[in-house]
Amino acid sequence: MNQHATPNTARRVQATIVTTTSYGTWLPGDLRGYVKDSTILPGDPKRLDHARALLADNPVYFTRPQIIVLDHALRAAADEFGYVLTDLSIESWHLHWIVDHGYDPVPDMVGRFKTRMRQMIERGRIWTDGYCHRCLRDDEELCVAREYIARHKGCRMVDGKRVV
Repeated sequence: MNQHATPNTARRVQATIVTTTSYGTWLPGDLRGYVKDSTILPGDPKRLDHARALLADNPVYFTRPQIIVLDHALRAAADEFGYVLTDLSIESWHLHWIVDHGYDPVPDMVGRFKTRMRQMIERGRIWTDGYCHRCLRDDEELCVAREYIARHKGCRMVDGKRVV
C-alpha cells in the first residue's frame, strides 16, 4: 500500500490485465511503437534492426493447435494457483488475460502462467522477456479492460464465459 494512503482511500486491486508477447514478435524499436520503463515510445527503425540482429532464434508465432494448448495451460495454471481467470484472448503472437491473483505479486503470477504455458507447449523459449500489466481497481477499469480483450479476434473468454 502507498505509504500516504489510508485504508479508506486505497483502492483494492480487483484484478490485473496482463499482455505478453511471443519471442521476437514485438521488439524494441517496433514500428507500431513499444514500451520501455512503462513509457510508450514511437517506432525506431535503427533500434528495431539492432534488436532483430540480436535474436538468437526465429520469432515465435503460435499455430492453431498451440493456441488451444495455451488456453488449456492458462486455465489449468489458474486452478493450480488458486487464481480466478475471467478474460482471455490468445492471438498468434500475443496474449491478454484478466485474472484475480489474490495477494500474489504480479511478477510471480505472470511467471507462473508463462512457465506453465511454455511447459505445455513443450518447446524452449516462447516468450519475450517481460510483460505489460495494469491493476484494475474498480468496475469501470475492469469493464474497459474486458471490452479491450473482447475486441480481439482470438478472444476465448469474456467475463468468465467462453466466446470461441
